[in-house]
Amino acid sequence: MSAINPLRFRQIHLDFHTSEKIPDVGSHFDSGQFKKMLQLGHVDSITIFSKCHHGLSYHQTKVGCRHPYLTTELLPEQIQACREIDVKTPIYISAGFDEHTAGLHPEWCWKGREGDSFHPLEASWKTMCFNTPYLDYLCAQIEEVIDLFGASDGIFLDIISARSCYCKWCMQGMADAGIDPKDEAQVSAYGYQVLQKYYERTTAASKKGNPARKVFHNSGHISKGAPQTFKWNSHLELESLPTGGWGYDHFPLSAKYAATTGYQVLGMTGKFHTTWGEFGGFKRKNALRYECAAMLAFGAKCSVGDQLHPSGEMNKDTYELIGAAYSEVESKEPWCKDAYPLSEIALISSEALHADQPGGPGRTNHSEEGAARMLLELHHQFDVVDLDHDISSYRLIILPDEITLQGAFLKKIQDYVAKGGKLLISGMSGMTPAKDAFALNLGITIEGRGICDPDYIVPTDLAPTSPVRGPFVIHGGAWNVIVTDEAVKTLATRSDTYFNREWNHFCSHQHTPDSTNSKYPAAVIDPDKFAWFAHDIFTRYRLYGQPLYRDMVQDAISGLIGQPVVETNLPTAARVSLMRQDYPARTVLHLLFAVPVKRGADQGSWFERQQSVEVIEDLYDLANIQCSLKVTGDVKSVRLVPSGQELSFQLNDGRIDFTIPHLLCHQMVEIV
Repeated sequence: MSAINPLRFRQIHLDFHTSEKIPDVGSHFDSGQFKKMLQLGHVDSITIFSKCHHGLSYHQTKVGCRHPYLTTELLPEQIQACREIDVKTPIYISAGFDEHTAGLHPEWCWKGREGDSFHPLEASWKTMCFNTPYLDYLCAQIEEVIDLFGASDGIFLDIISARSCYCKWCMQGMADAGIDPKDEAQVSAYGYQVLQKYYERTTAASKKGNPARKVFHNSGHISKGAPQTFKWNSHLELESLPTGGWGYDHFPLSAKYAATTGYQVLGMTGKFHTTWGEFGGFKRKNALRYECAAMLAFGAKCSVGDQLHPSGEMNKDTYELIGAAYSEVESKEPWCKDAYPLSEIALISSEALHADQPGGPGRTNHSEEGAARMLLELHHQFDVVDLDHDISSYRLIILPDEITLQGAFLKKIQDYVAKGGKLLISGMSGMTPAKDAFALNLGITIEGRGICDPDYIVPTDLAPTSPVRGPFVIHGGAWNVIVTDEAVKTLATRSDTYFNREWNHFCSHQHTPDSTNSKYPAAVIDPDKFAWFAHDIFTRYRLYGQPLYRDMVQDAISGLIGQPVVETNLPTAARVSLMRQDYPARTVLHLLFAVPVKRGADQGSWFERQQSVEVIEDLYDLANIQCSLKVTGDVKSVRLVPSGQELSFQLNDGRIDFTIPHLLCHQMVEIV
């Protein structure tokens, strides 16, 4: 069904963090030029600033502080211009940073354990504490914006997270609650309580007079398995600037989780070569074309970050760049509206396993990222799910490296397996929390941890993909198990080393070679039930990028579920996404291909530390892409969209086969 009050597809997030020392702010703003640039960029929504990180407002205000050198009523003039060309205008308010207020009320700032709030000689933002009277001030600012401008298109609140704070309000609050401020775990938990109070009050303020008003609290990442934090949002915005520290694989992983939450999803990249705050930075048009296409392919709408010059004049180069991508998005929207993924594999989020930790576990997890990268490169159709998600419809569940089982989640997995579901597990996944036994009856028994680190994997005939048939190295150690069920077969054996590298015995530059065959397997499989890897194979893939590890996982998946729902002859750098629309009823296959190249070096401040920036500059035309899809029922037509070019196809034994003549960056295929 169509979403109520749907997000628009082609949005801009227009940063405007402007120092109080800069004169003539907004002096070159021209309504006509502003509109012309938005139209050049094919923009249909733009998030514009009420208050920036400097704590300054860009309109008349009785609550906050108007920028001292603002020459025009910038925000209301931007709103009026957008209304004239049917462009939505969500309003931005900096919540977590406020330089002006920090100067007036340093006692309202976050305070660390040692009593520090910020270094006076550093050019860095001051973080505010939401447990101080600052929260009253912030809510009053939000309500003033709604009173002045209506804010019918929504409120965007930025820099939101739980913080361990030792300001006088937090110290008093902890004392009143009987919390020991010397116990860091208790202080962290209290910070999470403060965050919940922030959510309650600012959300109520943002919805003043209109409970349906959109509101989004931005933390730079949507924490998996933490609905108590993102439940305050009306939709999800996935901040993920590939060149700004997130990388090109962060967005697909985040989007594949967001797609399971029931929320409308907006992807967010930037026009910058690096990250936020880069004046005069531009990525190549091909990079932005690919990034926006990826948002569509993984079920999100698009937002591109820009930064307005203090003069208020929009940059033409920027909107020519954005227009190159958004003109394509505009033509593709009909095949992306209300689309949802057709996935046969569920990847259990390792991040979600730790979601009960106060403040959340952060935006990176090696085991989850390693597994997701393998699945993306193998072109499998998968969702990333938390522990509460319904898993009954998936053909395969992957528990990467660290998912121990207990309680309600153990019962869910037991029920899934009892009904014929398949598991792919690795490392300690599938074990009890004590890691002394498997929580499921798998026909393998734990004997403990191996002593060799690294050791070696040796594929058997059940794992034919690897081109290396002898021992290949893997770091991190392994679990020793004994097979007790004849249905369990060996995918790979192990070889021990002569000894681990120590001060008193070492060999060569890294580690000793393989020595003797181990009696313990590296990987086993029961094709009717599960496959298990003795090593943390997904973590090792994330850290080392060794394709041989992916080869082993590929054979395990094939042994469990056979032919996947989608098969192509695309290279591993390509991405494949199968989506479904109900109105009109059709399946849409998305094919993406670009090759990020690592450039740059580590230098300077955090914003300058762009070691090995992933850059997309060149696009390569691939020809004769062979595709095979599992389908149900009859197929009437297969055509490239939006061009409408019909493709010939063959329908055999529940699968449809066709060939795409060319792929340049992004191609959609409509199947009806």
